[in-house]
Amino acid sequence: MFFRLQLLTLNISTAILLILFLCLGSQNLGKKYSLDLLINKTVDLPIGFLIGTSFTLGLFSGGLTSVLMIKNNHND
Repeated sequence: MFFRLQLLTLNISTAILLILFLCLGSQNLGKKYSLDLLINKTVDLPIGFLIGTSFTLGLFSGGLTSVLMIKNNHND
């Protein structure tokens, strides 16, 4: 259980750091795009931020899945 908690904490902190660096690094980029969602459009965002955000969400969901699939080999 403690190993799962360590992996989950590492996964969440890595995702938060990646989002933080994306926000800092993409402030002054020139070309911006908006996403056309079903309800409305988003604000104009740099393409690097959109790709980085999708990468970070994929990293987070994959890490969460791997943490949940670990079997406990704890012998009581």
